[in-house]
Amino acid sequence: MTVVTTSRKPAPEVRTLARDMAFSIGAEYVTRGKAGMGDLFSHDGPVLIVSKSGPFFLIQVYDGGEPAAEIRVRSFTVEERAGTIARGLFVSDRFVYEALKDHADVVFAGGESLTGHRIVFDGTQRRRYTLEVAP
Repeated sequence: MTVVTTSRKPAPEVRTLARDMAFSIGAEYVTRGKAGMGDLFSHDGPVLIVSKSGPFFLIQVYDGGEPAAEIRVRSFTVEERAGTIARGLFVSDRFVYEALKDHADVVFAGGESLTGHRIVFDGTQRRRYTLEVAP
C-alpha cells in the first residue's frame, strides 16, 4: 500500500496537503515525527514525502527505498468542492503522470478539463486542491 508522509517538522499547510492527498489516492497517511527514512521504507509499497523547500513544495516518490521521482509544486489553492467527490489525482502534465502512474491512483486529464501544469484532487471536508507544477 502507498504511504504518504511529510518532512519531520512540517508547516500545518504541508501536513493538511499530505493528509488530503493520502485520502484522495486511498493511501495510508503516516505521521513522521522522529521516524527516519528506514522506518518509512519498511512499509510495503511506494512512499510519497510532501515537504516545503524554499519557494517550492516537493512531492518526493520513493519505491523500494530508491528515489523514483521528484515533483516541484510552485503553489496550490484550496477551494470548496461542489458536487460529488472524485478519487485520485487528475494530472494535466504528461511528465508528472508518467512519474506517478506506477505509485499512486492517477489519471491523465491533459487537454480535457485541465490545462497547463496542474494536479487536481479532492480532499476531506469538501476541499478541492489545485497544485501548480513547476515545469
